[in-house]
Parts: sequence; structure tokens; C-alpha cells
Amino acid sequence: MKKQIIIIFTLLIAVSGVFAFSYQYRNRKIENQSSEISTAFRTTEKEETSQTPEKKEGERQLLVEDKKNDYQLYYDGKKVTVVHGEYKREFESWSYSVKCETPKIFCKDYDDDGENELLIKIVNGLQEKKDNEKKAKYTYALYMFKPVTQRTGEKTFSSIIASTNTWKVPFDESIKCELTQLKNCKKFLQFTMDDINEEISYNKNTGITTNKHVGYAQALTDVKNKYYTLKSWSMGAGIYNLNEKNGDISLDIQVLADYDEFAGKQYIGDIHCDLDIFDKSFSIVPKTIVFKANPDYRVNDPRDTAKSKWSCVISNASKNTNFVSTDIDWIETEFSLSNTSSSSTQYFETLPSKIKCVDTVKFTQSSVEFTAKDGYTFSQNMVNSGVFSVLFNYGEKNEVNIAYTCSVKNDNKSSKLIINFDKTYDKEDFDKVFIKFGV
Repeated sequence: MKKQIIIIFTLLIAVSGVFAFSYQYRNRKIENQSSEISTAFRTTEKEETSQTPEKKEGERQLLVEDKKNDYQLYYDGKKVTVVHGEYKREFESWSYSVKCETPKIFCKDYDDDGENELLIKIVNGLQEKKDNEKKAKYTYALYMFKPVTQRTGEKTFSSIIASTNTWKVPFDESIKCELTQLKNCKKFLQFTMDDINEEISYNKNTGITTNKHVGYAQALTDVKNKYYTLKSWSMGAGIYNLNEKNGDISLDIQVLADYDEFAGKQYIGDIHCDLDIFDKSFSIVPKTIVFKANPDYRVNDPRDTAKSKWSCVISNASKNTNFVSTDIDWIETEFSLSNTSSSSTQYFETLPSKIKCVDTVKFTQSSVEFTAKDGYTFSQNMVNSGVFSVLFNYGEKNEVNIAYTCSVKNDNKSSKLIINFDKTYDKEDFDKVFIKFGV
């Protein structure tokens, strides 16, 4: 149903709040801005998979260059040298970094002084690697280089660096963040942000925040599709990004959730923001801060609900089921309600799975209900196993599983399977819906 292991990557959820936080941190210098990357990395031989051919010490190799602006990066097996005409600067601590991944560079006027600077994105360390990951994932640092001539006549570079403190300081000092779980639907995790001096308030019945700077992700479940209870959350690694087409720089800060019933952490998404150069340091751009959910845990915004009540009943006109077993333990079917009237008839006999054994399918704003034909019953074992899903807009990029709970009701007259949605939806939302139940 959903992946249970917590790994990285990002996509925008249905609705996210963007806000401008206090400017107080921008008037301070970011402390401890090192001019070189720390060499205190925990590495193994497997982690140091070289991206460049092995060179004997002193044999210089071109790593990457910008011919138009005349910048080059060389590596001689021991140190990396940044070169711009007669200007150069050496970094012995970058040896590990270039073995992990070739640095990315871009030249443009980042500080609006009329001259192009060199920006380098280089490996800063190794993220925690999971056993099932084939490729290592790294954290990065950003360097901006500007040619300078020292009083001694030495032609070198001044530099500023974007490292962990670049984002931790402003977030710790200026931004309030909270991760909560909705009271009326444990499926939704709610990430809310605002100025440090602003109060974040919630609806006492639903747990939905009244703050506008909010995004949502899906909580983790057990193998039976039961949602865990959120215990706490934390910020993980900050990943710097460099757009190699236009040189824009941005940052993604991991948001990690902990649960009462689960020992590991769930990576639910990122705090995403843009960066610029301000007062000779890298700085977060206000009004660009937004939460982006991990694509594996996308959900629709629970605040957007159906405008009114509605129902759509589809009756199966087929008589032939082609199944000897009376146990309905396998349904895989697709519907489109966009051009379907509130009551219609279709033929299910050509469809795969045991949807043939269903008499009617009833959609409402909050659920889908299957009624079995006479003599057939829905499998309670499949319900107990949590094998069910309702994929919204099936086959599209915005595909989301909207199922929340599932149950079977049997009486002397019929057997019914009910799958409840995580919130209410309009009929127009169901352009395509794919339903799966059982094996």
C-alpha cells in the first residue's frame, strides 16, 4: 500500500503556505562561517566511490570549468585548486568531496556588484544511508568565490559559505514550526510555520490549524493499514540545490516524524526555500518558505471539502460472474464519474477481478460502497489485512490514495463493502478513480 521505509525525495502537496518571517536574523552575521569544509566525515571505502579517475599525487586533472568566465577546478589526487587566470586557491580538505561527486559550478552576479562570481556546490558529508539504498545520498555546501589581490600581491579568492548554520540560525531564532496529527483523521500530518512571535492555533475538534502557512503529508501505517500515533518530530539534513541552467540556489530541510508504535523515523517532506546573497553571506529569502511533502506521502488538503452532499449509483447489468467461489477477495476496477449520472447501469462482465460479483457501486462525497450479488460475501480477512486503496485521478501525476478506513457489513439480505475517504470530495473530482481491494 505505502512504502514503510523512509527515504528522500520531494513534490508539492495540494496546498502549502508561503510566508515572510521576521527580518531580525538578517541584520546579524552568521557566525562560524568556515572558509573550508570540515574533514570530520565518517566514511568507508564503499562510501568513497570515486567519480574521478585515480591520479598520482601531483598529476593535475581538470574536474570542471566555465570557459566563458575562465574558471577551472583541478584535482591532483591530494588537493583541489580553484583557478581564474592568475588567481588561485587550494583546498586539501576537498579530496573526499570530489571522490564522492564532481562539484557543480555556475558564474553570475550573485551580489549585484556588477561582476560575476563563481558558485560551487560540493559534497559536505554523507547522509544516513539505508540498507536498501544502492546509491549514497550526500549533503552539500555552497561556496561563492570572488577574485581578490592581497596586500602581499598574492592573487587569490575571498569566499563565503552556505553550511548548516546558514539555515539553522534563522530557523531557530525567527521561525516557529509545529508538526501535529489531525484529531478526526490520523492519516493527516499537519506542518505549520509562522513568525517566532506569532501564536499557532488549532480547531479543538478537528485539530486543523487556523494558520495559513501550512502543508500536509500522510502519516506512516503498519502492515494492516492502521495509522501510527505521532510522538515528536525533528529537522534532518539541509540539502542545498544549484539550478545548473540559471544558477539559482535553494535549500530543502528534511522534516522527520517519530511515532509511538514505530522505532524509526519517517521522512515526510521538506521545508523548501530560496537563497540569495545578503550582507556578504548566504541568506534565506522570506516569502519563499514552503512545505513540500515527500511524493510517497502526498495527501490532499483536508481543509478543502465537498461543497454539498451527492451520490452516484452504478448498477451491474451483467448476470454472469464466472466465479465459483462466493468469497469476494479481489477487486481491481476503474471508474470515471465526470459524465456519469446520479443513477446509471453498466456491464461488468468484461471487467477483470471479482467486480463481476458486485451488484451496485455507490459513490458519495465521503465513501464508496459495494453491494454484492446474492450468494456472494466480501472477505473480512482482506479488510483485516488492510489491503485496500482508492486512487484519486488514477494514472495522473497528482495521483493520491484517498482511502482511510474499510469495513464489511453482512446481514440476511446482502454483503456490503464500505471504504471511507480521508475527507469529503466533490463529484467533479472523480475524473478517474482506481479501486483495489484484496489480493
